[in-house]
Amino acid sequence: MLIPAVERILLAAMAGTLWGAGFMAAPVMFRELDETAQAAALAGELTGTAAWVVLVCVAVLVPLQLRHRIRPIAAHWRLWLLILLAGLVAAGELWVRPPMEVLADQAGDVAYLSALRAAESLYIVASAVALVLVAGGPLRHEPVSAVAESSEAGR
Repeated sequence: MLIPAVERILLAAMAGTLWGAGFMAAPVMFRELDETAQAAALAGELTGTAAWVVLVCVAVLVPLQLRHRIRPIAAHWRLWLLILLAGLVAAGELWVRPPMEVLADQAGDVAYLSALRAAESLYIVASAVALVLVAGGPLRHEPVSAVAESSEAGR
């Protein structure tokens, strides 16, 4: 009973952090702050923090998904979506963000704008994956004894 609640809380925290930072707070910063560079710096910090929250949540959720040994590993779609989400967020944090920080003073440069588009694309796809995970809910737990009984009944 406790583990499904933890899964729901972590899924909600993960998705809420992504959506709140990327689709609510960052646009407000760009609208309200006079300097675009300052808004970009704050939005970058906020989305960076959101990325690390997501990675921590995934680090807890993946072992929770692996504890289900009822089906083959390939059948755990939530596990694969969590791994995909971690990969997207890590790619944005480790490969896209560093060049953006180097090019921050050249905000109109083509390299900066292409890195920005890559970061936006990764963020949108990661947010969509989080939506699927939240909409799918936590894994419905089937007691091991019920699985054993059903396999014995089929013999």
